[in-house]
Amino acid sequence: MTFPRTLLLGLAASAALASPGMAQSAYTSFALGRTDASSTALALRWHGQPHDRGWSWAAGLWATSDRSAWIGGGVSYTLRPGHSQWFVRGSFMPGLYARGNGVDLGGALEFATGIEVGTDLRNGAQVSLLVEHRSNAGLYASNPGVNTLSVVYSIPLN
Repeated sequence: MTFPRTLLLGLAASAALASPGMAQSAYTSFALGRTDASSTALALRWHGQPHDRGWSWAAGLWATSDRSAWIGGGVSYTLRPGHSQWFVRGSFMPGLYARGNGVDLGGALEFATGIEVGTDLRNGAQVSLLVEHRSNAGLYASNPGVNTLSVVYSIPLN
């Protein structure tokens, strides 16, 4: 099973088992991770305040130690089992990719899909683990994709 199919299956299972988020703030997130192409990745992300049912707007900026970069925007969905401090957040963001010295993903238009599992901290911030995949969904002849595993620290904007 490919990574995008696994991600979608995981999101569907999470949606079936969890309830939408409680009243929450918008967040700015800082992520530090590693790609499957052996480069270090830094990311700045924003998730808007969730609307009814947990949906929100999202945007991101991602750069790697091999000078690849991506910027995009889209949607995210936050689920919370019951009313616990734990959450699962899925995101989908189309964006523009610049290769630098990194992986040739096939073209400039690349889609970032991610799943994040984390917890709320006492100070209102969040800490989480993010698995993210970038690819062009077959729009170009070459579509290798790149995966990133990151630790994320999110600060509420309220």
